[in-house]
Amino acid sequence: MQQDKIQHLAVVRLSALGDVCHAMAVVQAIMKQHPEMQVTWITSPLEANLVRLLPGVDVKVYNKKSGFKGIWALRKELAGQQFDALLHLQWSLRASLLTLAVKAKRRIGFALSHSREKQHWFVNELAPEPQGEHVLDSFLSIASVLGVTAPSLPCELTLPAHEFDLPEHYVVINPAASTAVRNWTFEGYKALLEHLLVKGKVPVLTGGPADSERELAEKLVAQTSSEVINLVGKTPLNAMLSVLKGAQLVISPDTGPAHMATLVGTPVLGLYAHSNPQRTGPYRDLDKVISVYEEGIAKEYDKPLAELPWSTRVHDPEAMQAIRIERVLQQVDSLI
Repeated sequence: MQQDKIQHLAVVRLSALGDVCHAMAVVQAIMKQHPEMQVTWITSPLEANLVRLLPGVDVKVYNKKSGFKGIWALRKELAGQQFDALLHLQWSLRASLLTLAVKAKRRIGFALSHSREKQHWFVNELAPEPQGEHVLDSFLSIASVLGVTAPSLPCELTLPAHEFDLPEHYVVINPAASTAVRNWTFEGYKALLEHLLVKGKVPVLTGGPADSERELAEKLVAQTSSEVINLVGKTPLNAMLSVLKGAQLVISPDTGPAHMATLVGTPVLGLYAHSNPQRTGPYRDLDKVISVYEEGIAKEYDKPLAELPWSTRVHDPEAMQAIRIERVLQQVDSLI
């Protein structure tokens, strides 16, 4: 099949927020190269709030909790639709089973070296080897089958104006990751807030509605200054994207908002210890990352990083404590 004959494209990427951001940049690049193409994207309820911001994408929601019943319902919803190609962008057996609800002539998945949970059993076409280590590069390898070799960054999204009274120049700190072990230290964040205030920058805290995130933000404000703007738990995803877009800089551990900032073109200072930033860091700001990942690898494994699988993680629950406050403050000064 010729590339210009692909009129109907299906995309399966259910979660998580960061990976959906990577996929959005790739899918928009495909849409720009094939402007007449109709795209249907199957994703999870939370992530659907992001994907809907991509103009021209028909979003179908699958709730993982619905199991096989949800897969059957999706199959009925898509009955009668025949897609020219399906991009299988998820490493999970659940997502692979979900792709069986989609009728597609071409079913494109990752190269065998990047296949997990037998994904290659559910596709009829394998992507070439990725040209880089990053997760986004693996998505690009699949897109390359359709002639796309670069992501659309920043993405062109339909964003609402946020309702918050923010100054012209502010710095966002997103202190909490989805897993608490990936958070930096309280002392580090406190020093960072105080440093920004001395520099004349207004810090804005962002994050989700979880009690742990709210409590961390409230404690930081209580021990620093009322000048810190606390938006934790107050922004749905589309509003958070608008806040991130207006920031001078975003500082965050390995979590969704770091990649959301990349999606809208705001520089990111990432703080990494558990995962390889070359694989999961903010895609356009890998040179700005502060990472202790390699020293964590050296402590935990007998092999050098180059000989370990591409998805190897550091499991030490105290790994983030190795990031020195002075190093972060110096990097902030260089960036603002």
